[in-house]
Amino acid sequence: MLKQKLSIKLLKVVLLAAFCLGFLLSLIQIFIDARQSSIAIDSEAQQMLAMIREPSLRAAYRIEPQMGEEILTGLLEHKSVHIAAIKIPDEPELAVVERPLSTSRYRQFSDYIFEPIRIYRVSLDNKPPESTHYGELLLAIDTAYYGREFIQRSFVVMLSGLIHSMAMALLLYMIYTLLLTKPLNRLIRNLAKINPDHPGKHKLPMPRGHRQNELGLWVRTANQLLDSIERNFHLRQIAEEQIMRLSQYDYLTRLPNRRTLQKYLQDLIKEVGESQQKLAILCLGLDDFKSLNAQFNFNAAEHILVKISDRLRNRIGNRAYIGRLGEDQFAIVLSSIEQPYEAAEMAQELLKQLARPFEINGEPITISATVGITLFPDDGQDVDNLLQQSEFAMIMAKSRNKNRYQFYIATIDTEIRQRKKLEMDLHMALEQSELSLRFQPQVNLNSSRIIGVETLLRWNHPDKGNISPDTFIPIAENSLDIIPIGDWVLESACSYLSAWRQSGFDDLRMAVNLSAVQLQDKSIVERVEGLLSKYQIPADKLELEVTETSIMEDIEVSCAQLNRLKEVGVILALDDFGTGYSSLSYLKRFPFDKIKIDKSFVDGLPDSKENTVIVEAIIQLGKSFGLEVIAEGVETMAQEKHLRHAGCLEGQGYFYGKPVLDDEFLDVLKNWDRDQ
Repeated sequence: MLKQKLSIKLLKVVLLAAFCLGFLLSLIQIFIDARQSSIAIDSEAQQMLAMIREPSLRAAYRIEPQMGEEILTGLLEHKSVHIAAIKIPDEPELAVVERPLSTSRYRQFSDYIFEPIRIYRVSLDNKPPESTHYGELLLAIDTAYYGREFIQRSFVVMLSGLIHSMAMALLLYMIYTLLLTKPLNRLIRNLAKINPDHPGKHKLPMPRGHRQNELGLWVRTANQLLDSIERNFHLRQIAEEQIMRLSQYDYLTRLPNRRTLQKYLQDLIKEVGESQQKLAILCLGLDDFKSLNAQFNFNAAEHILVKISDRLRNRIGNRAYIGRLGEDQFAIVLSSIEQPYEAAEMAQELLKQLARPFEINGEPITISATVGITLFPDDGQDVDNLLQQSEFAMIMAKSRNKNRYQFYIATIDTEIRQRKKLEMDLHMALEQSELSLRFQPQVNLNSSRIIGVETLLRWNHPDKGNISPDTFIPIAENSLDIIPIGDWVLESACSYLSAWRQSGFDDLRMAVNLSAVQLQDKSIVERVEGLLSKYQIPADKLELEVTETSIMEDIEVSCAQLNRLKEVGVILALDDFGTGYSSLSYLKRFPFDKIKIDKSFVDGLPDSKENTVIVEAIIQLGKSFGLEVIAEGVETMAQEKHLRHAGCLEGQGYFYGKPVLDDEFLDVLKNWDRDQ
């Protein structure tokens, strides 16, 4: 336990830090002293040379060895002189004096620091203008004498530095213990006395002399905390009740959530079970709410949900119980009904209420919904099953036609299972070669030449035969099988286009549909670039078609993906134009090259005045934005003529040819001019 005390740990840390700091500072001081000692050696040697230079010059000039030796002998008074000599050119030394090297015990250290011997030379020359060279004065210094003094000083510096640092560390430790450790120990003993059930009754004493510092602040804060614990106990109970309420009600609409709705139904079924009363559960799902959510910002979408819930609640009143099942689903429970038509009347009433436009940011918005209805006890008695059956009925109603209601029938379970079976079969369809492509020509209305071809996907199920794309494409998107299927369609289309180009149809353009899931796929751009490179297809010969619905899955991601595809150079077309929420805004924001008039607008031309106005408006809109316009579903010569006169450049439909296999389409290409 002693090793775990804070004071002991602090003492160890302080002593270690003081030792390291004292050692480091001493080393710095010793290093500085070594530099200064080295400079002193050089300076003293230069002074000695300067002192005897003139006498040595005269001795060399006169060539008097005795005079030179007398001059040099005077240098031996300096203990550091090892050798002194006067040399003359082309002769032995004029004079030499020498002393043995010192045998100091510090020599091995001083030799490492200052070098064993330092040699200095001075040339013996006359002053200008003669500048005659008479020889050289040489001086060798034994550094051991200076090294001994340096090492002794260093030892004293190191020892005194460490003693000084350790003394300061102990002093600081004692001050710390007196000012902090002891008061903390007293506070710990007082904390142990606090009753957890009544923490506010026992206060921590204020340490003497610490009222105005951090320790005093800590004590005051701790006492305030102890007081607030008891004071907030009641508030905590209130908060728990509020949390319980939030767990039972939807935070946005303030309607009961799914859990509360299930409990209400359970209690209601127990209550009416013996009296054989009938109940109706209506599941109301908003149509295309995700698209609407993408059209506006997050706050506006929440505002729409609040307005919808308020309108439903006000209309229902006390006649039924309403709750929120999910993001865009509400449940309404009708109790004590006599006949099922009462539930149908309620559903029609709610659909009619939602049909009235909502106003968001000054803009009127129309919202539709679909209702699924299940009955108790006719359709079951289990709460979860009843809710699930109402949702199934709503889902099936949406798959057939939106903005309607439908009662649950046993066949719905069969249909849901069939859809699941179809999803499993579709997962294997690509591997089992059940998918194939059809090709339909796109014609220039002015020249009557085939300028493009659209790739259409078909599924020949081994048991069910041909299945409509409107049926299996949504299933593929929900299961994400659309990614491998879409990759196969893209590559196959590029392969066929490459083959047709090699057959001489260089100007042909291939149009391929991109689903919402493919458009959100981060690797779609690289995949398109790879296929263009692999099959040597110019980028402007590949046209990618997207719908407004696919864009609205995630507008920001869609915008980024379309701009990246545009940089590649492919043609971008907005399919089914005019059937979505805000086509005009997409033309402004997204880099489309072409718009496709939906078949529903082409039908009835030229007799339908309404369709005529819409088609002509779309064509003029395309011209205003500099976009090409192509019409789908052209089936008669009158439709073609009307579109051509209205300014439409391209057409596609049964009037020019049904979707056919690749070899049949190649025959169409070869025989087109002759047939026309």
